[in-house]
Amino acid sequence: MLGFKAIFASFIVAAIPSRCEPPVWLQGDRTSARSAHSAGSRTDTASRAASLRVEPLDATAALPTFVMRGEPHGPAKLVFIHGMCGHALGYAQSFQWSASKHGVLIAPQGDVPCSPGSPWAKWSLDTAALDQRIVAAFRALGSEDPELDIALIGYSQGASRAEALARRWPKRYTRLISIAGPTKVSPYGLAVDSALMMAGTLDRQDLMQASAKAFVAAGRRARYMPLPNARHGSMGDTPEQTMGAALAWLYEPRSTPTIVNRE
Repeated sequence: MLGFKAIFASFIVAAIPSRCEPPVWLQGDRTSARSAHSAGSRTDTASRAASLRVEPLDATAALPTFVMRGEPHGPAKLVFIHGMCGHALGYAQSFQWSASKHGVLIAPQGDVPCSPGSPWAKWSLDTAALDQRIVAAFRALGSEDPELDIALIGYSQGASRAEALARRWPKRYTRLISIAGPTKVSPYGLAVDSALMMAGTLDRQDLMQASAKAFVAAGRRARYMPLPNARHGSMGDTPEQTMGAALAWLYEPRSTPTIVNRE
């Protein structure tokens, strides 16, 4: 029988919805230039791959939460919540290096199987249970403040779950990235410090664009960023670069007012 890690290794490709073409980051090199890396680059990549990884927090758990382990990583806490009938592992792995620059990424698996025995899952409305899983995961990873200042990244149905978490626990969930959410996100009653809206360029973009405009109109820090060449459920061809830019904006240091001495 295959071990747990071998089984879930096969989910890396399968985590992308079947109606979407495999993105470039899961395909072989398309150009000779890409394959002609220097020996130093190969060594550096191998070293990073050996030290930083995404794996189940508890390999025996019936409902897995995938977590980032290894070094290096920043101090922040990030959560990715997948969409309907998705799988958390492949999504988390798609931008793990960019996430690690800011902090530790975790990705809980949905709590409702899409069919009996299926690895794909969706989400119930039990927001409290999801919150408890998130806090427990950061606590198990040794976070100094497992209940404070967590950034949520939700995709599709996961975007709705992320919004619900942020509304219910505003001091815990302070940053939000909503990717291709099914409804417009209202800034009212949502006290996040920063809100980033995203959608694939091959997907419906108007809801997330309108959400970002509503936040800005309300005087909130927000913006819209597209996922290049992405259909619904896909991370596009270059998730590391795209999410790297998104997270850089989300954690961008705030400028402080400059006091000018006019005397």
